[in-house]
Amino acid sequence: MIKLLPGLCALIMAWAGMAFASAQPAVPATPADPAQAMPAQPVAPNPAPVTAPEANVPPPDASGISVSVLADSSLKSVLQELAQTWADSQSSNPQVPLTLTNAGTMRTQLESNPAWDVVISADLEDIKWMTDKGLVMPDGQHSLARNSLVIFGRKALVKDDELEWFDLIGSEWKKVAMGNPDLTASGRVARRALQKHDLFDDDHKSLYANAGTENLALQIVERDQADAVFVYRTDLTGVQLPGFDIFPLGTVDAPPIFYTAAVGKLSRNPDAAHAFVNYCASEAARPIWAKYGFEMN
Repeated sequence: MIKLLPGLCALIMAWAGMAFASAQPAVPATPADPAQAMPAQPVAPNPAPVTAPEANVPPPDASGISVSVLADSSLKSVLQELAQTWADSQSSNPQVPLTLTNAGTMRTQLESNPAWDVVISADLEDIKWMTDKGLVMPDGQHSLARNSLVIFGRKALVKDDELEWFDLIGSEWKKVAMGNPDLTASGRVARRALQKHDLFDDDHKSLYANAGTENLALQIVERDQADAVFVYRTDLTGVQLPGFDIFPLGTVDAPPIFYTAAVGKLSRNPDAAHAFVNYCASEAARPIWAKYGFEMN
Protein backbone atom coordinates (compact mmCIF):
# COMPACT_ATOMS: atom_id res chain seq x y z
CA MET A 1 0.00 0.00 0.00
CA ILE A 2 1.39 3.38 -0.96
CA LYS A 3 1.95 5.80 1.89
CA LEU A 4 0.99 9.39 1.16
CA LEU A 5 3.15 12.17 2.37
CA PRO A 6 1.46 14.30 5.07
CA GLY A 7 1.52 17.45 2.89
CA LEU A 8 0.01 15.66 -0.08
CA CYS A 9 -2.70 14.16 2.12
CA ALA A 10 -3.70 17.58 3.46
CA LEU A 11 -3.90 18.95 -0.09
CA ILE A 12 -6.21 16.15 -1.24
CA MET A 13 -8.50 16.64 1.76
CA ALA A 14 -8.75 20.40 1.13
CA TRP A 15 -9.63 19.76 -2.52
CA ALA A 16 -12.33 17.30 -1.54
CA GLY A 17 -13.84 19.81 0.88
CA MET A 18 -14.03 22.48 -1.83
CA ALA A 19 -15.66 20.06 -4.27
CA PHE A 20 -18.25 19.07 -1.65
CA ALA A 21 -19.06 22.72 -0.91
CA SER A 22 -19.50 23.58 -4.59
CA ALA A 23 -21.86 20.65 -5.03
CA GLN A 24 -24.32 21.93 -2.41
CA PRO A 25 -27.52 23.51 -3.77
CA ALA A 26 -27.63 27.33 -3.66
CA VAL A 27 -29.64 28.73 -0.77
CA PRO A 28 -32.26 31.20 -2.06
CA ALA A 29 -32.01 34.73 -0.79
CA THR A 30 -34.43 35.60 2.01
CA PRO A 31 -37.26 37.71 0.57
CA ALA A 32 -37.53 41.26 1.88
CA ASP A 33 -40.06 41.79 4.61
CA PRO A 34 -42.97 43.63 2.89
CA ALA A 35 -43.65 45.48 6.12
CA GLN A 36 -40.12 46.82 6.27
CA ALA A 37 -39.76 50.44 5.13
CA MET A 38 -37.83 50.86 1.92
CA PRO A 39 -35.21 53.61 1.60
CA ALA A 40 -36.40 56.75 -0.14
CA GLN A 41 -35.59 56.96 -3.82
CA PRO A 42 -33.97 60.12 -5.19
CA VAL A 43 -36.24 62.29 -7.26
CA ALA A 44 -35.01 62.68 -10.82
CA PRO A 45 -35.05 66.23 -12.17
CA ASN A 46 -38.29 66.95 -13.95
CA PRO A 47 -38.78 70.26 -15.72
CA ALA A 48 -42.55 69.90 -15.66
CA PRO A 49 -44.33 71.01 -12.46
CA VAL A 50 -45.73 68.12 -10.46
CA THR A 51 -49.27 68.40 -9.14
CA ALA A 52 -50.67 66.55 -6.19
CA PRO A 53 -54.02 67.17 -4.50
CA GLU A 54 -52.72 66.84 -0.97
CA ALA A 55 -48.99 66.27 -0.72
CA ASN A 56 -46.48 67.05 2.01
CA VAL A 57 -43.82 69.66 1.43
CA PRO A 58 -41.26 68.05 -0.87
CA PRO A 59 -37.77 67.56 0.57
CA PRO A 60 -34.92 69.77 -0.60
CA ASP A 61 -33.80 68.82 -4.10
CA ALA A 62 -30.11 67.91 -4.06
CA SER A 63 -29.90 68.37 -7.83
CA GLY A 64 -30.87 72.06 -7.74
CA ILE A 65 -33.32 74.67 -6.47
CA SER A 66 -36.90 73.66 -5.73
CA VAL A 67 -39.75 76.14 -5.10
CA SER A 68 -42.69 74.32 -3.52
CA VAL A 69 -46.07 75.98 -4.10
CA LEU A 70 -49.29 75.48 -2.12
CA ALA A 71 -52.19 77.00 -4.08
CA ASP A 72 -55.94 77.08 -4.57
CA SER A 73 -57.14 74.28 -6.87
CA SER A 74 -58.91 76.76 -9.17
CA LEU A 75 -55.44 77.85 -10.38
CA LYS A 76 -54.39 74.43 -11.64
CA SER A 77 -54.07 75.07 -15.38
CA VAL A 78 -52.74 78.63 -15.27
CA LEU A 79 -50.27 77.88 -12.49
CA GLN A 80 -48.85 74.87 -14.32
CA GLU A 81 -47.99 77.07 -17.29
CA LEU A 82 -46.71 79.94 -15.16
CA ALA A 83 -44.44 77.60 -13.22
CA GLN A 84 -43.11 75.93 -16.34
CA THR A 85 -42.48 79.22 -18.16
CA TRP A 86 -40.67 80.75 -15.20
CA ALA A 87 -38.56 77.63 -14.59
CA ASP A 88 -37.54 77.53 -18.27
CA SER A 89 -36.32 81.13 -18.03
CA GLN A 90 -34.01 80.44 -15.08
CA SER A 91 -30.39 79.38 -15.54
CA SER A 92 -30.61 77.31 -12.34
CA ASN A 93 -33.32 75.09 -13.89
CA PRO A 94 -35.48 75.08 -10.73
CA GLN A 95 -38.26 72.63 -10.08
CA VAL A 96 -41.68 73.99 -9.07
CA PRO A 97 -43.76 71.21 -7.49
CA LEU A 98 -47.38 72.30 -7.09
CA THR A 99 -49.83 71.19 -4.43
CA LEU A 100 -53.38 72.25 -5.29
CA THR A 101 -56.16 72.10 -2.74
CA ASN A 102 -59.16 73.97 -1.31
CA ALA A 103 -59.01 76.90 1.09
CA GLY A 104 -59.87 74.93 4.22
CA THR A 105 -57.29 72.22 3.59
CA MET A 106 -54.68 74.86 2.76
CA ARG A 107 -54.96 76.30 6.25
CA THR A 108 -54.58 72.86 7.81
CA GLN A 109 -51.59 71.91 5.68
CA LEU A 110 -49.82 75.19 6.32
CA GLU A 111 -50.31 74.92 10.07
CA SER A 112 -49.10 71.32 10.23
CA ASN A 113 -46.06 71.94 8.00
CA PRO A 114 -45.22 75.60 7.36
CA ALA A 115 -42.11 74.98 5.23
CA TRP A 116 -43.75 75.89 1.91
CA ASP A 117 -41.90 78.32 -0.32
CA VAL A 118 -44.95 80.01 -1.86
CA VAL A 119 -48.63 80.10 -0.85
CA ILE A 120 -51.35 81.39 -3.21
CA SER A 121 -54.81 81.82 -1.71
CA ALA A 122 -58.16 82.80 -3.20
CA ASP A 123 -59.32 84.39 0.08
CA LEU A 124 -57.84 87.65 1.39
CA GLU A 125 -58.99 86.78 4.90
CA ASP A 126 -56.97 83.57 4.76
CA ILE A 127 -53.83 85.46 3.74
CA LYS A 128 -54.37 87.88 6.63
CA TRP A 129 -54.78 84.93 9.01
CA MET A 130 -51.60 83.27 7.70
CA THR A 131 -49.70 86.54 8.10
CA ASP A 132 -50.96 87.13 11.64
CA LYS A 133 -50.02 83.55 12.54
CA GLY A 134 -46.49 84.13 11.26
CA LEU A 135 -46.83 81.41 8.60
CA VAL A 136 -46.07 83.67 5.62
CA MET A 137 -43.92 86.75 5.21
CA PRO A 138 -45.75 90.08 5.28
CA ASP A 139 -43.22 91.56 2.86
CA GLY A 140 -43.39 90.80 -0.84
CA GLN A 141 -47.05 89.74 -0.95
CA HIS A 142 -48.70 90.27 -4.34
CA SER A 143 -52.29 90.33 -5.54
CA LEU A 144 -51.82 88.33 -8.74
CA ALA A 145 -55.16 88.17 -10.51
CA ARG A 146 -58.90 88.13 -9.99
CA ASN A 147 -61.77 85.83 -10.83
CA SER A 148 -65.55 86.06 -10.60
CA LEU A 149 -68.21 83.72 -9.31
CA VAL A 150 -71.20 82.99 -11.55
CA ILE A 151 -74.10 80.58 -11.61
CA PHE A 152 -74.20 78.10 -14.46
CA GLY A 153 -77.78 76.86 -14.62
CA ARG A 154 -80.69 75.74 -16.72
CA LYS A 155 -82.29 78.49 -18.74
CA ALA A 156 -85.50 79.82 -17.24
CA LEU A 157 -88.64 78.22 -18.60
CA VAL A 158 -90.61 81.35 -17.83
CA LYS A 159 -89.57 84.09 -20.22
CA ASP A 160 -89.22 87.11 -17.98
CA ASP A 161 -86.39 89.59 -18.38
CA GLU A 162 -86.81 90.66 -14.76
CA LEU A 163 -86.08 87.20 -13.39
CA GLU A 164 -82.80 87.08 -11.44
CA TRP A 165 -80.72 84.08 -10.43
CA PHE A 166 -82.09 84.17 -6.90
CA ASP A 167 -85.67 83.97 -8.28
CA LEU A 168 -84.88 80.58 -9.84
CA ILE A 169 -83.47 78.90 -6.72
CA GLY A 170 -86.17 76.77 -5.19
CA SER A 171 -88.60 77.40 -8.05
CA GLU A 172 -87.11 76.12 -11.31
CA TRP A 173 -83.79 75.07 -9.76
CA LYS A 174 -84.58 72.30 -7.29
CA LYS A 175 -80.95 71.42 -6.61
CA VAL A 176 -77.93 73.76 -6.75
CA ALA A 177 -74.33 72.57 -6.48
CA MET A 178 -71.58 74.64 -4.87
CA GLY A 179 -68.20 74.39 -3.23
CA ASN A 180 -68.47 73.56 0.43
CA PRO A 181 -68.52 76.94 2.26
CA ASP A 182 -66.41 75.43 5.06
CA LEU A 183 -63.69 74.39 2.60
CA THR A 184 -63.72 76.56 -0.53
CA ALA A 185 -63.31 80.28 -1.13
CA SER A 186 -66.04 80.20 -3.79
CA GLY A 187 -68.41 78.48 -1.36
CA ARG A 188 -67.90 81.26 1.15
CA VAL A 189 -68.78 83.87 -1.48
CA ALA A 190 -71.81 81.85 -2.60
CA ARG A 191 -73.01 81.52 0.99
CA ARG A 192 -72.82 85.29 1.53
CA ALA A 193 -74.76 85.89 -1.71
CA LEU A 194 -77.44 83.40 -0.68
CA GLN A 195 -77.69 84.86 2.82
CA LYS A 196 -78.13 88.31 1.31
CA HIS A 197 -81.29 87.02 -0.42
CA ASP A 198 -82.48 84.94 2.56
CA LEU A 199 -81.80 81.70 0.70
CA PHE A 200 -79.44 80.01 3.14
CA ASP A 201 -81.71 79.45 6.11
CA ASP A 202 -82.83 76.03 7.36
CA ASP A 203 -85.77 76.02 4.94
CA HIS A 204 -83.43 76.23 1.93
CA LYS A 205 -80.30 74.31 2.92
CA SER A 206 -81.66 71.05 1.48
CA LEU A 207 -81.49 72.68 -1.96
CA TYR A 208 -77.69 72.69 -2.00
CA ALA A 209 -75.22 69.94 -2.86
CA ASN A 210 -71.77 70.71 -1.44
CA ALA A 211 -68.48 69.58 -2.97
CA GLY A 212 -64.84 69.81 -1.92
CA THR A 213 -63.76 71.88 -4.95
CA GLU A 214 -65.38 73.97 -7.66
CA ASN A 215 -64.53 71.36 -10.27
CA LEU A 216 -66.29 68.64 -8.27
CA ALA A 217 -69.32 70.90 -7.92
CA LEU A 218 -69.39 71.39 -11.69
CA GLN A 219 -69.27 67.63 -12.16
CA ILE A 220 -72.52 67.29 -10.17
CA VAL A 221 -74.27 69.38 -12.83
CA GLU A 222 -72.56 67.51 -15.65
CA ARG A 223 -73.93 64.25 -14.20
CA ASP A 224 -77.42 65.81 -14.30
CA GLN A 225 -77.68 65.71 -10.51
CA ALA A 226 -78.30 69.45 -10.12
CA ASP A 227 -79.98 72.24 -12.05
CA ALA A 228 -77.35 74.89 -11.41
CA VAL A 229 -73.91 75.39 -9.87
CA PHE A 230 -71.97 78.24 -8.29
CA VAL A 231 -68.65 78.17 -10.09
CA TYR A 232 -65.74 80.36 -11.13
CA ARG A 233 -66.14 81.83 -14.58
CA THR A 234 -62.69 80.46 -15.48
CA ASP A 235 -63.87 76.91 -14.77
CA LEU A 236 -66.44 77.16 -17.56
CA THR A 237 -63.89 77.47 -20.36
CA GLY A 238 -64.84 74.83 -22.91
CA VAL A 239 -67.87 73.63 -20.91
CA GLN A 240 -71.06 73.30 -22.95
CA LEU A 241 -74.28 71.83 -21.61
CA PRO A 242 -77.46 72.01 -23.72
CA GLY A 243 -80.07 74.22 -22.12
CA PHE A 244 -77.64 75.83 -19.65
CA ASP A 245 -76.55 79.43 -19.48
CA ILE A 246 -74.27 81.67 -17.38
CA PHE A 247 -76.02 83.89 -14.85
CA PRO A 248 -73.62 86.62 -13.63
CA LEU A 249 -73.66 87.67 -10.00
CA GLY A 250 -73.52 91.39 -9.30
CA THR A 251 -70.54 92.68 -7.37
CA VAL A 252 -72.90 93.61 -4.55
CA ASP A 253 -73.84 89.93 -4.19
CA ALA A 254 -70.44 88.43 -4.99
CA PRO A 255 -67.36 90.67 -5.03
CA PRO A 256 -64.43 89.54 -7.20
CA ILE A 257 -62.10 86.79 -5.99
CA PHE A 258 -58.52 88.05 -5.59
CA TYR A 259 -55.63 85.58 -5.65
CA THR A 260 -52.83 86.66 -3.33
CA ALA A 261 -49.35 85.15 -3.21
CA ALA A 262 -46.99 85.17 -0.23
CA VAL A 263 -43.63 83.61 0.56
CA GLY A 264 -43.61 81.10 3.40
CA LYS A 265 -41.94 82.24 6.62
CA LEU A 266 -39.90 79.00 6.72
CA SER A 267 -39.13 78.91 3.00
CA ARG A 268 -35.94 77.01 2.22
CA ASN A 269 -35.39 79.12 -0.93
CA PRO A 270 -36.80 82.58 -0.14
CA ASP A 271 -34.91 84.36 -2.94
CA ALA A 272 -36.22 81.97 -5.59
CA ALA A 273 -39.68 82.05 -4.01
CA HIS A 274 -39.81 85.86 -4.20
CA ALA A 275 -38.58 85.70 -7.79
CA PHE A 276 -41.37 83.31 -8.76
CA VAL A 277 -44.04 85.45 -7.06
CA ASN A 278 -42.70 88.58 -8.76
CA TYR A 279 -42.86 86.82 -12.12
CA CYS A 280 -46.48 85.74 -11.57
CA ALA A 281 -47.36 89.39 -10.86
CA SER A 282 -45.40 90.80 -13.79
CA GLU A 283 -46.48 92.04 -17.20
CA ALA A 284 -44.69 89.06 -18.74
CA ALA A 285 -47.23 86.77 -17.05
CA ARG A 286 -50.30 88.74 -18.17
CA PRO A 287 -50.87 86.80 -21.44
CA ILE A 288 -50.83 83.51 -19.53
CA TRP A 289 -53.39 84.71 -16.99
CA ALA A 290 -55.59 86.03 -19.82
CA LYS A 291 -55.30 82.74 -21.73
CA TYR A 292 -57.13 80.98 -18.88
CA GLY A 293 -59.73 83.69 -18.34
CA PHE A 294 -58.18 85.49 -15.34
CA GLU A 295 -57.82 89.25 -15.13
CA MET A 296 -54.70 90.84 -13.69
CA ASN A 297 -54.98 93.83 -11.40
